[in-house]
Amino acid sequence: MNEMIPSAAAPSIPVVLLGGFLGSGKTTLLARLAERFREEGKLAAVILNELGDVAFDELPAGGMPVSELLSGCICCSMKADLTAELLQLADRRPDAILVEATGAANPLELVENVMEASLHRPLHLAAAIAVVDGPGLLQLRKGSRRTYRLLTDGIRCATHLVLNKADKLHPEERVELEQLLRELNGRAKLAVTVRAAVPDGWLDGLDASGRAIAGEEIRERRQAPDGTSGCGCGETHAAGHACAHGERHEHLLAVSYYPERPFDSVAFEQLLRRLPDAVYRAKGIVTFADTPSRYLFQYAFREADFVPTASAAPDAIVFIGEHFSREELLRELAELERL
Repeated sequence: MNEMIPSAAAPSIPVVLLGGFLGSGKTTLLARLAERFREEGKLAAVILNELGDVAFDELPAGGMPVSELLSGCICCSMKADLTAELLQLADRRPDAILVEATGAANPLELVENVMEASLHRPLHLAAAIAVVDGPGLLQLRKGSRRTYRLLTDGIRCATHLVLNKADKLHPEERVELEQLLRELNGRAKLAVTVRAAVPDGWLDGLDASGRAIAGEEIRERRQAPDGTSGCGCGETHAAGHACAHGERHEHLLAVSYYPERPFDSVAFEQLLRRLPDAVYRAKGIVTFADTPSRYLFQYAFREADFVPTASAAPDAIVFIGEHFSREELLRELAELERL
């Protein structure tokens, strides 16, 4: 990866994240936004992680750079490195970069990827859009609590909300869902749409001065100027320090840990199996004493996946959930290092 310090003279490229479950209409919205850029004589680059209800060849033409990341979730798979794609597209100097994420993507991690890339290229998070399938949201409220919670995570983190498929809602259902979205995220800009047809001007202000608040908040969790790690607790820590504070983002509790020594792989997998139901996501880069490779791992809903990685990043783990004991978790991790 070519390192480049962002230049103050280069205009900052706005990055727009689009999230939503499969079929919610996020690819339709992506196509509409890209077309509007084209009509204004501007070039929008696109990163596609999951195709929705518009086929790839229906996206606007006109030399638009498109990167397809179809081998896994861009928040948890090293097969498709979102940060690297952002850096490569930024070098082509588009007027904006539109990122369509899989519905399973962790919105906080996607925002952090953008902020990491902004350390090396002049780009910034301009908006995080959550596209909500109205009838689907009604159904999810009655079904899987975990799936519903994953959906509401994206809603809470968004700067813009799209309540889509309004034509399939009864008037009272529309009122109910608008109220729910306002309760989950009263700060986001809300559009109620059919086929993701957001109003003109809904995303105005995508320039170097129009940075989303979410981006500035996440920047504080990234690496501090002195080279220490920011964990979001208001303090900075050297590599290898376990953050015992945790951090909250709305209803979420996140606990970070920075191992100084390799784990035993069997013991680490056993720890993941013992995690309480309240810990529903974890991710990290870990080194094992009994294997030749380092691994990127992703844990979600009691399932763990390990992929070998050649990343130069230091070992680090984050656990995300609700109402679990961070002190107990940190104690168990420290004990693993002593094995």
